[in-house]
Amino acid sequence: MGDAATWGKRRAILDVLGKLHLARPAVWTYEQALAAKSALVPSHEDRNGLPLPPARLRAQVGPRHADADFFLRSGREQAALIRSMLGEGGASIEHLDAILDWGCGCGRIVRHWSALPPRTGVFGCDINPKMIAWCETNLPFAEVAVTELVPPLPYESSTFGLVYAFSVFTHLSEELQQAWIGECLRVLEPGGYLLLSTLGEHYLSLGRLSESERESFGRGNVVVLYEQAAGTSLCSAYHPPEYVHRNLGADFELVAFRPASDFGQHDMHLLRRPATS
Repeated sequence: MGDAATWGKRRAILDVLGKLHLARPAVWTYEQALAAKSALVPSHEDRNGLPLPPARLRAQVGPRHADADFFLRSGREQAALIRSMLGEGGASIEHLDAILDWGCGCGRIVRHWSALPPRTGVFGCDINPKMIAWCETNLPFAEVAVTELVPPLPYESSTFGLVYAFSVFTHLSEELQQAWIGECLRVLEPGGYLLLSTLGEHYLSLGRLSESERESFGRGNVVVLYEQAAGTSLCSAYHPPEYVHRNLGADFELVAFRPASDFGQHDMHLLRRPATS
């Protein structure tokens, strides 16, 4: 993670690179360097016998995921988190007809649903066609699709009992977040669940936000950095929990909330589409 001074230096460098239109190439180069380093370690299969995505794809999920062990462990832990939070809502993933990993990448979490019963359809979508191509070839139990940065999703209304989005709203402009929350509501069946992650108060002490940005966050506003790069890891959105529950979740019921201190670096929000309008 790094301390506040380290993040402050990184932020200053990114700001300069952003003005020169070099921030996105710099992030891409960093990801490729991590991938090259991790590629030196032989690939292996996980406990389910599924192949591991190449390092160049894992690195795009997040810098730490270039490491194969971390990639597998984090996916396994977040699959367990999904089960646990659904349990708080009185639901079980095995009893859902269909689930969607929105922003599935190269299947970091999807791969852990291979043993679900046939009655539960497993779907995944992402804006990166290379990620989807890998999933299509190597995770045949899941139905995957390439999507765009803007809605709609290629699914009928009221299709899913669960949509989960890890590190998706964290990389969208506020306008796109509002558009996508409505689309999530559309594809969920009545009583269906939306589980999403956000960057919250945990990040205020890490030097990522300026003083004025921290003040805006403190007033309950979402703060989005480098929104011109929406849909990439460069764009980062920081959400006060009340903003998620009051604004993004205005048409949902709040089922459960876990702050970052309880699980890694992200706040977790479990919302439910009302069973009736």
